[in-house]
Amino acid sequence: MTVTLNNGQLRLEVNPSVGGSVVRFEALTEHGAVALMRTGQATERDPNQLAMYPLIPWSNRIAGGGFHWQGNDYSFAAELAGEPLPIHGDGWKREWQILEQTDNTLCLGLRSNEQPPFNYTAELCYCLKGSQLAVSIEVTHLGKTPAPYGLGLHPWFVRAEGTRIEASAEGVWEVDAAQLPTRWRHIATGEAWDFAKSRPLPVDKIDNLFTGWDGYARLHLPQEDGALTLLVNAEPSVSRYLVFSPDKNADFFCFEPVDHDVNAHHYDDLSAHGLVELAEGEKHTYHCLFHWIS
Repeated sequence: MTVTLNNGQLRLEVNPSVGGSVVRFEALTEHGAVALMRTGQATERDPNQLAMYPLIPWSNRIAGGGFHWQGNDYSFAAELAGEPLPIHGDGWKREWQILEQTDNTLCLGLRSNEQPPFNYTAELCYCLKGSQLAVSIEVTHLGKTPAPYGLGLHPWFVRAEGTRIEASAEGVWEVDAAQLPTRWRHIATGEAWDFAKSRPLPVDKIDNLFTGWDGYARLHLPQEDGALTLLVNAEPSVSRYLVFSPDKNADFFCFEPVDHDVNAHHYDDLSAHGLVELAEGEKHTYHCLFHWIS
């Protein structure tokens, strides 16, 4: 069963049982509802066919099916069809429980399935404030052994002729055939991946993480009767974003605000790559706003 929030300017439909995912996110205009993210179906059970889902306790892929941490080896199953590596943690695959619900706010709770070293509770809140959707995630570590956490959101948007992204970054990670990072490099001014100024998506595949983001982005989304702008504003610790789209013929793209690098668990200095080590009882939070401009 889905839950719908409506404040007169925005409408948000969420399915708590499917990863706490957003099914649809719409602006309510005098001409009718306008989709701000790709619209899914209320009966859909695959979060990758919906509008947005949370990333917890990590984002993207982990090489080798796991990682070494504080003297122990941890492995995770690759549960996504066609994907040989564990991806996005378990929060997006689980059923969340409703903790609080009003006309404008929905807070969901999750108890993890205790995949060592991850043992946590999480809270995911959606709140409509005027023309803004505020999303927050809070994770609390419960395990006796500390664990490295990372958080993010995975929104899906419609890609059409005229779609443009504006989001500054210092550098980008190049990737191999498995979509794992191989080399970080600075972004050259004016290149196809330089989104410091409004730029269309590249014609070829992009599935890369950008670093040194200031937390502000503008997504220019064409509509049948014109275009709209969706502003994305993440808190300072969310200093990275990932852009994914198969190629110019795809009908979607993803702009994912995250707080850590892809495969960050395999680096010696995890904190330098955005992961946060939590001891028992410690918390890590994430905040992001989506602001519709008419």
